[in-house]
Amino acid sequence: MVKQVLEYLNPQEGGMYIDATCGSGHHARAILEYTDGKAKIICIDKDPRAILRAKKYLEQFSDSVIFVNDGFENIEQIVKRINAERISGILFDLGFSSEQISDSEAGFGFRQDGMLDMRFNPESPVSAYDVVNSYPEYEIKRILFEYGEMKDAEKIAHLICEERKKRPIRTTRQLADLIASCRKKRGNIHPATQVFQAIRIYVNNELENLKSGLNGALKVLMPGGRIVVISYHSLEDRIVKKFMKSSNKLRMLFKKVIVPDQMEKVINPCARSAKMRVAEVIN
Repeated sequence: MVKQVLEYLNPQEGGMYIDATCGSGHHARAILEYTDGKAKIICIDKDPRAILRAKKYLEQFSDSVIFVNDGFENIEQIVKRINAERISGILFDLGFSSEQISDSEAGFGFRQDGMLDMRFNPESPVSAYDVVNSYPEYEIKRILFEYGEMKDAEKIAHLICEERKKRPIRTTRQLADLIASCRKKRGNIHPATQVFQAIRIYVNNELENLKSGLNGALKVLMPGGRIVVISYHSLEDRIVKKFMKSSNKLRMLFKKVIVPDQMEKVINPCARSAKMRVAEVIN
């Protein structure tokens, strides 16, 4: 949804912007090209692998970018730390880059077989492997139900615990194949998608971090500054919607959520579940 990001974030030459989920730098590059490299961007990502990719991708704009290897839940402290002032706009794209999904070392997806990990920050104490192989059944059930909204959470949690008695579940392929053995595929969606999503959200504390990041963003944005959020999960979207509607310091630019058109869904299937919300700080 790059076109919509540029339209609603409305970056200007001389403005200071934050890409709170930098990834490989695609949105940051679009903003810099749109402003002829005359805007400044703070690129935040807690995954050091993503920062390295973004530095390479944005090399020609190096004078206009500040890279920060940290989580957006610390956005207020980050802005203070680098002495940034008058933030004109902030983008949160809560999705995954193709590079993250295909990185077997990160263990986010099952297109490439790899060790179960799913941590944005490789130094975080709890990985997906820990959850799947050592958490009690009732806790795995809670994670799947709360973060994956799975009606069969109890069944899947029991399946995982029975399987790990035979052998540790070490890889993404092992887990995906196990789930696929007892869940039906829905259209083009793999049966294990909700399971991976739920565990990833838990491992990275994504929902609480999103709340902290949104509150921090409101504190650093200048009057008239805009916040654009692209979410891919109903739990995330509910948090964003509630935050924007309940704040007396924000004005939502659109009452209805913005979704990709059919053409973009065809070109970029990963965008099919994207939901964008936009708000502006009241002067």
